[in-house]
Amino acid sequence: MLRQNLKVFLLFLMIIALLILFKNGQIFDLGVVFRSWLAPQGTINSLTNRPDNIEEEYKNLLAENNRLKTLAEENQQLKELLEFKKEREYSLVVANILSRDPANRNILIIDAGKEQNVEVGQAVVVNNGIIVGKIIDVGIDSSKVRLLSDNFSKLAIKTGEEQKVSGLLTGALGLTMNLSYVPQDHDIKKNDLVVTADLDVDIPAGLVVGKVEDIEFSQEDLFKEASISPMVDYNTLSIVAVIDSL
Repeated sequence: MLRQNLKVFLLFLMIIALLILFKNGQIFDLGVVFRSWLAPQGTINSLTNRPDNIEEEYKNLLAENNRLKTLAEENQQLKELLEFKKEREYSLVVANILSRDPANRNILIIDAGKEQNVEVGQAVVVNNGIIVGKIIDVGIDSSKVRLLSDNFSKLAIKTGEEQKVSGLLTGALGLTMNLSYVPQDHDIKKNDLVVTADLDVDIPAGLVVGKVEDIEFSQEDLFKEASISPMVDYNTLSIVAVIDSL
């Protein structure tokens, strides 16, 4: 009799156990019990549930990262301009690029003008004295800069191993620059550095312009020509400096 009662009791326990293991037709997740016991429900939800604004937060992080990157680049540019000023002892007017001329993207508009002693013809540089253009028009507190890549830009330069070869630099369709009037008997080669000559009273000599790329000449020509690549990307300029006193 006792054995019979024990069997009934064990059968009852098995039924109870099955009811616990099955919930709504599926095996009950015992892990829920342990997770609820080990961590608060709010913490579990924050880890397992995707936030509703995760895409917005991601966009905000990208924007902030881009802003910090831009600030770091601008700080580096300012540091290099200050080093250039100290090395050459030039007087510089640092300016921000406000916009580009809507009719000609090779014309920059900067936030410095007559109030800051900016004058037509002055050199505009970036980084460690890389010349990118010249002032062509001056307002009270703004000016226009013609980039060296502009079709109407002209600049006397020197190149060659000892920078003794003279030539004329002009813009080429707003994309690169052309070097012309290099005497046939003067030797220039690819990657030669191009710097400003000492022919313009408003442009200091020795400012870096770019590097020689392709060279074109024939025995019948009196002069050599070459394409010149700039040292910086003109499309990414944000801060420049005007050399207002030599």
